[in-house]
Amino acid sequence: MTRCYLIRHAQTQWNMENRLQGYSDIPLSSLGLFQARQLGMWFAKRPLQGIFTSVLQRSRQTAQAILQSHEQEVSVVADEELKEMGLGDWEGLTPEEIDARFDGGYQRWKQRSSIPIPGAESTEVFRSRVRRAMERIRSSLGQGEYAVVSHGGVIAAWLADCLKADYDVLIRQLRLDNASVTAFEWRKSGSPCVLWINASVSVEDAIPVPSLQEAI
Repeated sequence: MTRCYLIRHAQTQWNMENRLQGYSDIPLSSLGLFQARQLGMWFAKRPLQGIFTSVLQRSRQTAQAILQSHEQEVSVVADEELKEMGLGDWEGLTPEEIDARFDGGYQRWKQRSSIPIPGAESTEVFRSRVRRAMERIRSSLGQGEYAVVSHGGVIAAWLADCLKADYDVLIRQLRLDNASVTAFEWRKSGSPCVLWINASVSVEDAIPVPSLQEAI
């Protein structure tokens, strides 16, 4: 059996200011670096076989913290297709700024994610590349546990596929915090089974993790 931990990168300054990031390559904030170290300390107790990460530095910094806390050698693979959805002219803006500059564009996006955003990646293209990335990862894995460090949009897109959920509904009702962990397993049939979503991890109050043999 193969288990994957989907990790949303730790906090950036833009996260704190509620600015849309997309492709913008923003580093972790001081709090984000602390969150990443906490993740690393928790994952040091897990028998990870490998780490996959988005190429954007907020994810790579989070993945590096996990790697540095691991005693055994763990490979890290950066994947361009795991990066966040490109948000074009909206990147760096808050929802309020978007509404002011783009005639209520953010409020319209909240109703339907497929509305065109100037200079942005389309929802269809984004979801297709996330699907490709996750299937490529699946085909490369053996038995054991793996970490995939990425972004809220990427995790939401993958969960929509796993749960056969309406993407527009899911992204508006799903909470994915910075440095949170979502877990699923790939069964022998190749189908994914979601174990938990948006768990907060700390070394003081770690989430319970059943062994692969115990998992239902």
